[in-house]
Amino acid sequence: MENKERIYYSIGEVALELGVSIPTLRFWETEFNQIKPHKNKRGVRFYKKEDIELLKQIHYLTKTCGYTIDGTKNYLKNKAITQSISENSSPNVEIVRSLKEIKEFLLELKETL
Repeated sequence: MENKERIYYSIGEVALELGVSIPTLRFWETEFNQIKPHKNKRGVRFYKKEDIELLKQIHYLTKTCGYTIDGTKNYLKNKAITQSISENSSPNVEIVRSLKEIKEFLLELKETL
């Protein structure tokens, strides 16, 4: 997903990027009405960057933070309300993910010392 010019990404590319299965993405699509990938005549899904950002947030909340599906829905609903009041209120998912990776690396490094 390095090419910034692309508009759509396949479900396989998105699944690989997030480290989840394709059925997980399909399930999230049924649970979160905000996710609306474009479908061609054959029903093949294509995701926009906005969809992928939302999927990253869902992944972070469910897999890293341990939120349930309903908890994630509530969080996103509250975030949307808060975000309409202040654009700077949402946590930066990418920064948190990077910090988590750094922490895991440092803990592994500590164990080897």
